[in-house]
Amino acid sequence: MKKTASLANTLLLLVALVGTVGWIWDREQARQVQAEKKIIPKVEQPVLEQPKEPFADTEMAVYRKILVSYSTGDFATATAEVQQVLAATNTTEAFREWLTRQLPILMTSQGWMKIKTQDCDEAIKIFYRVLGLSPVPEAQKGLGYCLRVTQNWPEAASYLATYVLARPSDVEGRLVYADTLESLGRYDDAVTILEAAANQEGLDPDTLKMAKDRLAAMRAKAKSGAGQKTERSEHFFVSYREDDHDGILRQVLEILESSLNEYSEVLGIAPPGSPIEVILYRKEEFLDVIPGGPGWAEGVFDGRMRVPVSRDMLTDVDGRLAIILRHELSHAVMSRRANGRAWPTWFDEGLAQYLACRKRACEQFRFPATPGIFSASEVLSKPFVGLDSVEAGRAYLHSLYLTHAMVRSKGESVLDFISSRVPPTGTLTSDFVAEVAGWGSFSEMWQDASESWTSRKPL
Repeated sequence: MKKTASLANTLLLLVALVGTVGWIWDREQARQVQAEKKIIPKVEQPVLEQPKEPFADTEMAVYRKILVSYSTGDFATATAEVQQVLAATNTTEAFREWLTRQLPILMTSQGWMKIKTQDCDEAIKIFYRVLGLSPVPEAQKGLGYCLRVTQNWPEAASYLATYVLARPSDVEGRLVYADTLESLGRYDDAVTILEAAANQEGLDPDTLKMAKDRLAAMRAKAKSGAGQKTERSEHFFVSYREDDHDGILRQVLEILESSLNEYSEVLGIAPPGSPIEVILYRKEEFLDVIPGGPGWAEGVFDGRMRVPVSRDMLTDVDGRLAIILRHELSHAVMSRRANGRAWPTWFDEGLAQYLACRKRACEQFRFPATPGIFSASEVLSKPFVGLDSVEAGRAYLHSLYLTHAMVRSKGESVLDFISSRVPPTGTLTSDFVAEVAGWGSFSEMWQDASESWTSRKPL
């Protein structure tokens, strides 16, 4: 608790120095504490059936080709080979029956490969075809996961429920299912699913702790959700407590919609086709919903924008609350833009701070009285969760400085330039951001910013 208090004091001091109204809990830290990281679910690889009897020589050659493709992860080639042979008329009945049984397995593996490359749209098509052939549980899990990603929550819940019945020991499957039930407002059902996960025998300590933490958080959400209503605008689902937040709801929606329009223009991206989830909490219940979080947390994005609303915010919605909403919205928009992949922390946090204060009273960057040494490039590129209180405070401030320096050097259109060049797959690195922005590498970009920081070059 002392470390949390120290970090809170450091961040509050930096708030005054930088001119921002509030600091937002690092998104990756929120994920790690909650065990709700946006990671690709694991799945037991379906295994090809070994033939009971050898096939004819020519068919055994095809069998070996399929096996090689399968074992090297080239599921698309293996699937195409099976489909080609099945379309022929000169195969034996035994080989045809074997191929027919393997096709859903290969297609399921192909679908999960699409998930690994963040291509849920294509994965959904594949899984639908699989389930038209055979009720493969792993296809049900993959389809449920991807439907949740695309926010088709009712259908996602249906497939995940079927999967959990088929694979009751898969704790992760239960967590994904519970997360989907939360989006549907079915908190009590989610608690039941998580209770079964937490009471499961034979779990390793980390998995058991994760299940128990999620259960505790979901119970708190159920308690809060009992008094919640949901309002839908063009691009947002906002859950709120009618007794606390009814008077500010219209203004919150206006801030979110207008900020989304602004960000879409600045970043050169279309507004999302599916709604962004926003949940407003009472300040005093927030840490129960986000177990283990620091007392200074003023917002979390973990796939949903979670925002605690203090009493003073109720009378000043356009002040600190608007900054927090805008900050978390930046994370939500950039996460959508990257198909859920993580951005380098300095860019994700720096951009969120920059956009939150853009054309507002806190827009101007202010140096601290004693600037100190600029954070190392390795520190800025990784999640801030492992830093001590002083380093974390510096990292946030220097992330904002890097973003300001980039915009000052290249113009605000550089943000559009970066977002429009996000590759469909692969890791988003600091070098990617720096090179697209016009530097030779992030090391070169960092060196320029570090020298400007040391000389207190105005932005």
